[in-house]
Amino acid sequence: MANNRGKQFESLIRESFEKVAGVSIDRIPDQTMRYKGANNICDFIVYKYPFEFYIECKTVHGNTLPFSNIKENQWNGLLAKSKISGVYAGVICWWVDKDVTLFIDIRRLEYLRNAGLKSIRYDNEEWTDLIVPIKGKKKRVFYEYDMEQFFEEVT
Repeated sequence: MANNRGKQFESLIRESFEKVAGVSIDRIPDQTMRYKGANNICDFIVYKYPFEFYIECKTVHGNTLPFSNIKENQWNGLLAKSKISGVYAGVICWWVDKDVTLFIDIRRLEYLRNAGLKSIRYDNEEWTDLIVPIKGKKKRVFYEYDMEQFFEEVT
């Protein structure tokens, strides 16, 4: 099976987190067959003292991340996790055509969805709270991300 861009992005995110000292990262395997009702809420669980992160990775082309790209069980699961003290939950989205990668807290996404929006643009400056740019150095197609800075800005 060919490795698609989304899977390559997930691998890159994992490698970037692994470069940070004191980080534990667990990949939650995809359940393509939904074996016995299994349905993951995210791609990774990341721990860096004293915080835990539940992260779903998405890649999109164009200007927007459609909320329909996030499954209902992911919304519900990430929202439930975000209500626990010391836990952050959200989506790391790479807008491929725009060379922009953002962490968007699930609480911000839920607020926008409840306000009637169907997607979020990569460049809307009105929604800067709970949205953190993930900085990196571009290497041809993909980036080498600075996840140490991610931890500093999110927490």
